[in-house]
Amino acid sequence: MKYLYAQNWHNQEELPQANFVCGYCGSKTGNNKGYIYDFLERHREIAIYICPVCGRPSFKEYDNMTPGSSYGQSIINLPDTVQSLYDEARNSYQVGAFTGVILICRKILANVAVYYGAEDGKNFVSYVDYLVNQGYVPEKSREWIDKIRTEGNSATHNQTAKNKEDAQRILDFVQMLLLINFTFNSDYNNSENNN
Repeated sequence: MKYLYAQNWHNQEELPQANFVCGYCGSKTGNNKGYIYDFLERHREIAIYICPVCGRPSFKEYDNMTPGSSYGQSIINLPDTVQSLYDEARNSYQVGAFTGVILICRKILANVAVYYGAEDGKNFVSYVDYLVNQGYVPEKSREWIDKIRTEGNSATHNQTAKNKEDAQRILDFVQMLLLINFTFNSDYNNSENNN
């Protein structure tokens, strides 16, 4: 991403201080400069803030900032088939597509199982079993991994859309699985090989 210079936005006004996570660069930041929405009377709850880190504009409407921030953290050492889906899930969260987040997380779990040797094209329960039986997920964690399956089923077969809290919970589960299996295990194996 190319960074812009915040000072190159001309005619900025003084605004009420807003602290936010920039939806472009991910910086936890704040600013009191930008552009106010002015219609008959000054609505100071609607404005455009310029990120002082990357120089990109964020639209604030009351308590909502657009673009929103991604949920979760960047994870290193992911295989491409998992990385692209994890990024897609985080981007879906950023735009409020919470049902999509859950469906993508379900696919991430299947892709992780296949990456580690499970047969492709099987049902989802077989992927959960494979990950647990092969030690990629502790037996005690089977229940929360299976929660990804049940929430995915609910997202697919029920008329009710999933909400932000559902998406956060499932992304937390997936993030933990990915961190343990790809980041921490990789870091440990690399340090063992260097000794």
